[in-house]
Amino acid sequence: MPTILKLLTLLFFLIQSSCYVGYSSGDEYTQANWFNSENTLTLWALADIQPTNRGHEEAFEIAITDMNDNVSNIDMALVAGDIVNETTEESFDWYVRTRNNSYIKEWYEIIGNHDLKTDMGKLFREKLREEVNYSIVKGNILFIFMSDSERGKATEISDETFEWWKDIVINNQDKIIVVTTHAPLEDSGIPFSSFTDRQVINSQRFTEVLKDYQVDIWLSGHLHIPHGVMNNIVEKEKYDGTIFVHISSIRPELMGLKESESRVITFACGSDKVLIQVRNHKEGVFVPNQNRVFQLSKKYICNSEPSNN
Repeated sequence: MPTILKLLTLLFFLIQSSCYVGYSSGDEYTQANWFNSENTLTLWALADIQPTNRGHEEAFEIAITDMNDNVSNIDMALVAGDIVNETTEESFDWYVRTRNNSYIKEWYEIIGNHDLKTDMGKLFREKLREEVNYSIVKGNILFIFMSDSERGKATEISDETFEWWKDIVINNQDKIIVVTTHAPLEDSGIPFSSFTDRQVINSQRFTEVLKDYQVDIWLSGHLHIPHGVMNNIVEKEKYDGTIFVHISSIRPELMGLKESESRVITFACGSDKVLIQVRNHKEGVFVPNQNRVFQLSKKYICNSEPSNN
């Protein structure tokens, strides 16, 4: 897409964003009793770091510093792919060094299309994690992570991985389920998810399951669009209320018109609500009018020991 068209598209998004009335004031949420629980599980959800220049690297470094200095309650970080732009040892080593400057000890990454670019995920497996499709449990929350399996702009997930995911979902309906993929599902309602190169290929496999089995939250990145744009979070009743959440890019876009952003997601023990916030790392602030609270399928029970599957 030519640069001028990208600029016009982004300006349209920013105008739409300023007119969006779907978000509610954050004050009522941050003061609510359920959010002030001493026992919370708070996630830092980020995506699309993929630096192409020093300024992009600095954006991630600033984000780490912002979280270290200003957001002290993060329990774990989820990275929804495209960690690097070029699959070189130098790029992955820079990411690991920067990530390790964070106070957050638990990091869960998946492979995006750029992380496969020239080596099909070899360096990701060497530097970060051997298993690229995996799950973890925190209390009664099941987190499922699925990586891209093939090169290309779309997210391809193998039939074998799909069957693994389906089996886990069907057999864990007693849990709150959170899924992370690089691209969104085709029928998620997230902007551009109807475009073939912006979605999970053959998404219908997954949505057919969602019609009958509960998945509470589906996180994805890949699109790089600002969080304030309409339908960046979509609750789909046809899939029993699955909440599809777009995670914007850590790297700034288009000369800084799109600033470095991420999401902070909080579950409170004994509550069936989840708070999803937007963090602007350039300004070092949460964006109150973009706070959202959603109803979960069940209450978060925090007294179980974490495990891996």
